[in-house]
Amino acid sequence: MSKAEKTTSRDIPPEVNRPDAQPFRIQAARIVAIYALFGLAWIYGSDLVIDLLIDDKATLVRIAVAKGFAFIICTATLLYFLINRLLGQLAAVDAKRLESLAGLEQKNAHLRLFFEAAPASLAMFDRDMRYLQVSRRWLSMYGLGERDLVGLSHYEVFPEVPERWKEFHRRGLAGETLREEADLFVRADGSQQYVRWEIRPWYDAAGAVGGIVIFTEDITERMMFESALSANERFLRLLTDELPGLVGYWNSDLTCGFANRTYREWFGKNSEEIIGTGMRELLGEQLFTQNEAQVLGALAGEPQHFQRTLVKRDGEVAHVWSHYIPDVVDGHTRGFYVLVSDVTELKRGEEQRQRLENQLQQAQKMESVGRLAGGVAHDFNNLLTVILGLAQLAMRELGPGHPTLVRLEGIRQAAEKSAALTSQLLGFARKQTIAPKVLDLNSCVEEMLKMLKRLVGEDIDLAWSPGRELWKVRMDPSQLDQILANLCVNARDAIADVGKITIETGNVSFDARYCNAHFDFVPGDYVLLAVSDDGCGMDQETLAQIFEPFFSTKEVGRGTGLGLATIYGIVKQNNGFINTYSEPGEGSTFKIYLPRHAEEGVRALPEPVAAPVQGGSETILLVEDEPSILSVAVSLLTLQGYHVLPASKPADALDIARRHRDRIDLVVTDVVMPEMNGRDLVRRLLPFCPKVKCLYMSGYTANVIAHHGVLDQGVNFISKPFTMNDLAAKVRSVLDSGEAGLAAAPPPLPEA
Repeated sequence: MSKAEKTTSRDIPPEVNRPDAQPFRIQAARIVAIYALFGLAWIYGSDLVIDLLIDDKATLVRIAVAKGFAFIICTATLLYFLINRLLGQLAAVDAKRLESLAGLEQKNAHLRLFFEAAPASLAMFDRDMRYLQVSRRWLSMYGLGERDLVGLSHYEVFPEVPERWKEFHRRGLAGETLREEADLFVRADGSQQYVRWEIRPWYDAAGAVGGIVIFTEDITERMMFESALSANERFLRLLTDELPGLVGYWNSDLTCGFANRTYREWFGKNSEEIIGTGMRELLGEQLFTQNEAQVLGALAGEPQHFQRTLVKRDGEVAHVWSHYIPDVVDGHTRGFYVLVSDVTELKRGEEQRQRLENQLQQAQKMESVGRLAGGVAHDFNNLLTVILGLAQLAMRELGPGHPTLVRLEGIRQAAEKSAALTSQLLGFARKQTIAPKVLDLNSCVEEMLKMLKRLVGEDIDLAWSPGRELWKVRMDPSQLDQILANLCVNARDAIADVGKITIETGNVSFDARYCNAHFDFVPGDYVLLAVSDDGCGMDQETLAQIFEPFFSTKEVGRGTGLGLATIYGIVKQNNGFINTYSEPGEGSTFKIYLPRHAEEGVRALPEPVAAPVQGGSETILLVEDEPSILSVAVSLLTLQGYHVLPASKPADALDIARRHRDRIDLVVTDVVMPEMNGRDLVRRLLPFCPKVKCLYMSGYTANVIAHHGVLDQGVNFISKPFTMNDLAAKVRSVLDSGEAGLAAAPPPLPEA
């Protein structure tokens, strides 16, 4: 509506423009018509009657005057009643009109209040898109200030309105309702904002579209918040999906509200399958029952922390640490968060660490016991050497048939048994002197089978399973005999009645990964020697002690408790490993791994054939710091015909060598002595006796002549205790050999 139209409307009298004036005009016309008819009837009717009744003019005049007054009074009375009635009706209409106007003003006020207070910006347009009403929020939202838009065209106010919006306006004016929840709007200053808008048509009294109403709401901040919220949600989802543990959320009705990737993978479900699933359905009845107490505690608002063992879908047993964290809002628990950490590897690591610590402690204990056993055996061997020597000398001096010979023989036998015991102790302590050779285990075992079958008895089946193309090993054959004999005897004693013992060999290779998980193993190639039985077996407590010296499960008097300890020492001395597998009632298996010998084509030398003990007349320099052993050895060698030069310390031996020089044929010396060891002594003797031969004697192996118990090449050695025949045979063997000079004293080895 233009400004000219608005001015013309204001100039028209309100009575004319009243929509209810027509009924009153009709009523006024009726009054005029009644008045005219009554006047005509009175005038003409009264005159006609009077003319018929009266002829006197004066009387007629008086009657005419009276008739005029009566007409005036009657018409005035009639007009009074008619006009009063009309005014009453008009007053009622005016009252209704005023009431209607008041209601309309109130509605307009309400409409205006709605426009101003609406959370969205509003504008009302006619069919020509002229503003009829506009809210302050609309003016503020579009930067229009306090501008009066009523009567202005929307396209005049916003000449840059794009064609798409004009199309929306046309569709709205055609009676269509349009809306968009989020639309990008570029303002005149170039800034961007997101709006939610709706276009609705409004209708006039005739039901025709009178225009449109546009609702718009600035949702830029909400969109920014939603965008930030969405980014945070993506970040949290990515974070939880990358976590190694299970992260989930359970609603108070125990339906799943969230599950990260690990959670979904654990149960083998995708997001659509797991969200909304009930806990009992997902976990299964058994697992749900296990967790029910913790679930109820979490729903009661109490955090839950507990460990549990679970079985995965693939059957693997997993150790988990679970946390249930209640989601409490305003004192009401809406659900709880679930954090589950798979600590299986950590648990295994702890168990492995504990196992390695136990193995290390066991190894340290065995090492300490071994040192003690070696020291005891060394001193004991010195004493046994004296006992054996004196017993043999006494028996030789008394002659045959003497009654004391029986007692002396008992002393000799007891000393030899004691010597066997100290030999086992030295074997455990890895101080036993050995002469290793390249062996084929299959051949060695086959040679011992007959003896082993006699050892285990007829009631036990001894099975032999040799490995094909077995690698060679390098060890002392006597040690292999000790291993097989001890293991077979133990297996026999573990079988109550009839049973089976199996010996097998094979080639085995260990990589770094296996050795990292098994304490004391070293990567490389090994030859396996395994002895198994189907006897009574052992529990874990017994297994932890079986290699300790003097530990035995046998009855008193049936064993010394050194058999397995000796095996342990032999295996370690040969740089091997030993594993034991046993369960009560399921038998036992001992697996020994010996290093593969790298050299090919090396064969063991044949054992020398024992020859009758012979004496001689050569000169022997005997060096021994223990007086009793020195005295006994001098007597034994003198009885064999040798000329013996005794020396109780290295300095005396050097002095004797200077005086006798080339007349000395053999030096027999202890290895460990005060001042200097036997090897250094021989080296210092060589300038005086360059062709002298040497024989070392000791109660245990020292690094002076052997490395880890393995004799150096060209070294002659006799172990204490020894008998007269042992000493005589060894001395004769060395004197008859071709080795002398530097061969008797090879270069020193680094101390181990």
